[in-house]
Amino acid sequence: MIELHAVRPHDDGDGAAAELRIRNLAIARAAVAQLAPADRTIAVKIVALRFVERCAAALASGDPKLLCAWVDRVCERYAGIVPADEAISAALDVIARTHRSVAARLRAEVQPIVSRPRLVKAPARHEAVDEVDVVLDRLLTELHQSDVLTAEHSRAVSSWCARLGKRLGMEKSAIVRVTRAGLIHDIGKVTTPPEILGAPRRLDEEEMSVMRRHAAEGAAIVARIPLVANLVPGVRSHHERFDGSGYPDGLRSEAIPGVARVVAVADAFNAMIGRRPYRAPLAPSEALERLVEGRGDHFDPDVVDAMVDVVTSRA
Repeated sequence: MIELHAVRPHDDGDGAAAELRIRNLAIARAAVAQLAPADRTIAVKIVALRFVERCAAALASGDPKLLCAWVDRVCERYAGIVPADEAISAALDVIARTHRSVAARLRAEVQPIVSRPRLVKAPARHEAVDEVDVVLDRLLTELHQSDVLTAEHSRAVSSWCARLGKRLGMEKSAIVRVTRAGLIHDIGKVTTPPEILGAPRRLDEEEMSVMRRHAAEGAAIVARIPLVANLVPGVRSHHERFDGSGYPDGLRSEAIPGVARVVAVADAFNAMIGRRPYRAPLAPSEALERLVEGRGDHFDPDVVDAMVDVVTSRA
């Protein structure tokens, strides 16, 4: 077992800096950027990024067992789905450009784990390809790094969407779709200036205009990723309103995608009962009253009714 530690110039033949600072994710981002060939899927790029992030944790703790255990789990989980060996090798190649000896030691440590035979399980017909969940996880991580409260809100909205989907009698595939859309509905806020996103007060109209861009910006981000492009309607249209007063397209009633109507109610309810920099949370009963007030004007009546049922029956 190798001993991981800070790297000194004499440890590395290519004149690396006195201390290996992977923790700031600069090398992790470089790892993803360097994986440019079209034959490498986005899942490979994301596993490479995750590997470098785990390297940071291992280097910080001085314990490579953490890294090795993670490599083993990833190889086991994605056997036959994502070529983890390719992802890890590519990440090590990038690390080696600035920290050659460390990359060599890490490669020697993880290569036996990566090379182990793995049992490839045939996925059941109803199961989604894991690559989609890898992409969603990465998007949510980016959102978390941008604003913790927004990421917490998104996780909760996703949970409400799942419960609403069941209460509305959606098919399983539709429930999966609306749950995923809820998870990344606010991904466009990674482009919102932090001083607006975290303002400890109500925003003025000019600031609100900037904030409203997140719906279209989020849709653009998601549209660029083929694996999750089907979630664009839920992301772009979750602030549309039944009376046409919403944004970004001013859609009315049935013209609003069904998935967005569900996300809209889940989003509004959780926003009201959740933490906000400028106000205290509302009681769930008061939040439901406000949803009912907007029933048929702002929100799809059927979805509001479903939310009332879900909350009051603790379903």
